[in-house]
Amino acid sequence: MIPINIYENTKIKIYSTSDGIKIVTSPIKIQILNMLTDKVSEADIVKETGKSKSTISVHLKNLLDERIISYKAHPLDRRSKLFYIYADYIGEIYPDNIIYALPEIEQDISKKEGLFIEIYRQFKGLLLHHGLDVSPLEIITGERIGKKTYDEFKAETLDELLDELKQRFLDLGLGDLSINITDDSLMFKLKECHECYNLEYNMATCNIVKGMLKGIFSAFYKKAVSVEEVECCSKYDDHCTFIVEK
Repeated sequence: MIPINIYENTKIKIYSTSDGIKIVTSPIKIQILNMLTDKVSEADIVKETGKSKSTISVHLKNLLDERIISYKAHPLDRRSKLFYIYADYIGEIYPDNIIYALPEIEQDISKKEGLFIEIYRQFKGLLLHHGLDVSPLEIITGERIGKKTYDEFKAETLDELLDELKQRFLDLGLGDLSINITDDSLMFKLKECHECYNLEYNMATCNIVKGMLKGIFSAFYKKAVSVEEVECCSKYDDHCTFIVEK
C-alpha cells in the first residue's frame, strides 16, 4: 500500500471555533500557526518568518478576527502581546485529493473484534485517500478512552500500572507491549499493533494508541504528559514505539 504522493508541507489547516469551522490556506498564516505551539510574541514571529511587521500584523489580525488565535499581555512588557492558538485544531487537508491507496479488508469481519478493527482501518484509509488527516481528533478520542481505562485500573504504583496496561492490551488484542523506564520518560514498543495492521503509509498512524497512553499517564501523574510515536509499522519499522515524557 505505497503512498501515491508524499507532501512535506501541509497546505490547509482546519480549526473549530466558536463561530464554526475555519479553513486556513494562506502559507504565511500556516507558518505562523505552526510557531504557536507555545505563546509567541509578534517580534519573534516577524524574525522567524522574515516578513515585515506590517504583513505579520495583518495576518495576526485576520486570525484574531476568525477566533483561531488569541493573545495575552507579555509579563515583562505590557506593551507587547503573546499570541497562542485559541481554537481547537481538527486536522489537515493535503493539496490533492488522492494521497494513499485504500487498504484491503484483511480482518475476519465475521467476528466482532475483527469487524471493529476493520471499520476503523477502512474509515482512516478513506479519509487519507481523500487527503484528509484528522489525527488531532483521533488523539483526543484515544485520550478520552485512556482516562476511562485508567479509572478502571486498580494500580497504585507505576509498576502495577504497567502490568495492568500490558495485560489490557493483550486482552483487547491491541498488541504486545514491552516497556523501558528511564528517569524522565517511558518507552513503549508495541508488536502486532492493531491500529496500523498492514498499513504502509510511510507515516506514523497509531493516533488512538498515542492518545490512550497520553490519557492514562496524564491521569496517573496528575499532570499533562507528552507522547510521541517515533517508530511505526506503517513506516516499515519492526515495532510501533511511543515515548511518554512527564
